Amino acid sequence: MFNILAEETANSNGWLMWVLIGVLLIVMLVMPMFTNKKKQKEINDMFDSLKVGDEIMTIGGVMGTVVELKTHESGEKLMVIATGEGEQKTLMTYTVQALRINYTKNKLKAAMAEREKQEKEAAKLAKTDKAQESEKVEPETEQPEVNEENK
Repeated sequence: MFNILAEETANSNGWLMWVLIGVLLIVMLVMPMFTNKKKQKEINDMFDSLKVGDEIMTIGGVMGTVVELKTHESGEKLMVIATGEGEQKTLMTYTVQALRINYTKNKLKAAMAEREKQEKEAAKLAKTDKAQESEKVEPETEQPEVNEENK
């Protein structure tokens, strides 16, 4: 009798284990899809925000300034970058997908983040100053008690 009960609990535990394994596998397969979508959107936004005059680095490590954006006959977006200085200046053409870092955009983001940080600190200081002013209550002057017996 005890063997039958032991077998039933073992079978039910085995079934539950397989369900959990199946759920975990599905989660492991689905989660990367969402994170890849988010990352791909960020990359596409970086490609779309590229402008003439931006300082960039390519995936090959070439640093330069974008001097022209154009579209190839095949429909692929191209960027022409200038590298070097003076007589050593060279123009190179890359596909936009070769873009690794847009330094101009990063500087803008950093400046905006710094500005927001300063505004938050100023608002916080103003709030604490206001709180301190409200705490400062003029001390009440104590009036001597009049004792009716002394009258």
